[in-house]
Amino acid sequence: MVEYAPMLERSGLILPDSPRRRSPPRWPVVLLAVGAGLTSCVLACVLLLTLTLLRPLTVLPVTVMLDGVSYPVETSAATVRDLLTEVGVSLNSGDSLSPEPEAAITANLVVQIIRARIVTLVVDGVEQSFQTRFDNPLDILKSANITLGDADHVLVDGTRVNRMDLLVWPVPVTRIEVDHALTVALEDSGASSVLLTTAPTVGEALYEAGVILFLADTVDPGLDTVISDGLVIRIQRSQPISVVADGVTLETRAQGATVADALASAGVALMGLDYSIPDENSPLQPGMSVRVIRVSEQVEQEQTVIPFETVYQADASMDLDTKRVTQEGQNGIMQINIRVRRENGSEISRTQESSGVAREPINRVLNYGTNIVIRIIDTPEGPKEYWRVLRMYTTSYHPAALGGDNITATGRVLTKGIVGIDPKIIPYGSQVYVPGYGVGLAADTGGPRKFKLWIDLGYDDENWVSWSKYTDVYLLTPIPASFPYMLPE
Repeated sequence: MVEYAPMLERSGLILPDSPRRRSPPRWPVVLLAVGAGLTSCVLACVLLLTLTLLRPLTVLPVTVMLDGVSYPVETSAATVRDLLTEVGVSLNSGDSLSPEPEAAITANLVVQIIRARIVTLVVDGVEQSFQTRFDNPLDILKSANITLGDADHVLVDGTRVNRMDLLVWPVPVTRIEVDHALTVALEDSGASSVLLTTAPTVGEALYEAGVILFLADTVDPGLDTVISDGLVIRIQRSQPISVVADGVTLETRAQGATVADALASAGVALMGLDYSIPDENSPLQPGMSVRVIRVSEQVEQEQTVIPFETVYQADASMDLDTKRVTQEGQNGIMQINIRVRRENGSEISRTQESSGVAREPINRVLNYGTNIVIRIIDTPEGPKEYWRVLRMYTTSYHPAALGGDNITATGRVLTKGIVGIDPKIIPYGSQVYVPGYGVGLAADTGGPRKFKLWIDLGYDDENWVSWSKYTDVYLLTPIPASFPYMLPE
């Protein structure tokens, strides 16, 4: 702010802190010096005449207020204009002066000057500098002849302002931006309305108006079109549908005549074997629910084992009850091609398309001996010839254990010397020697046992001895006409 006190002082005005009257001019003193040689009478007359001519004019006290600051001065100016010239204050365009420049100076007159401020006005994109003495934005706009409508957009120093808030704006403003609303016609699926908007584009105008758009709706002209006064905006609405696809339910809207159109509008594509319920060609109905079934098919390979077999080969070079593996077995592999169909991730069907042997099995070859060697065993009853010895689980039985039944499977009476066997292993009529028991005749049998090789030693009730252990059993000569060369495992 300009410091006006020194300026006013230089203008010859008296300030409150140094009250004085205007000093008379100094040139009368010079005259007095010149007239020093005159007589005192003449000198007195000349001095009296000079002081009379140079008597000061009438001086009045006034107050000059410049931008709210008071400056008391004394002046002999006749008008306010003369006063301002006297104190060196000039008026700029937009400054406020009270009273008027031609008003006469009176005692204790208050002359008020309010300097105009520079405010930037931007109206509909056009920027200008505007000088005004007002601080309030509404007063500034009125002084600039700028009118506002209810839908106009106003920014005061960068802040969006409601029209009603302009009058009570609390601080002086430096920049005001005004965008006057334009008139736009809206046709929304047959319903017409008028929008007043300051938005730059169609999309922003619809957003400000609270118009909700869906992805499938069409807007003409496009959302990026610049707004112009009188523009017509047309909206073609889509139909509400729900699409269930990929585990998600999409509530959306679509345009078109068929389900296929709706899916395309919703950005849902059917690929490969995919299908929809209702199908793609079904007419589109508002509120329709469309399910998309994702289908995948792939061929899976399964392998199963082809077990190898054991092939037994008689070998006369090997002794009876000896075995030798001449070739190890290897399982084969069967490969099966199966088409698996899945819908929405769940398996629906499996269909065998083809199969083939990926690897043939290799049989195991086991040679067993058929060479019978007669050997001798010494027994308490004397030497005995045997042709085979078997390790068998040995038990014993007697008639009382059978409920008194003492008749064997071959019709013989059960007593010591009668043994029960599996006739598939030891034929009936064969004689055996069991150490600790003696010679027995294979003349009886029994039910299935958990042991493959077993023998049950017969007794009468009075002489029964309990057996329950593994024992070597010697098959005595003669060799039966038929017997199994291969014993069960």
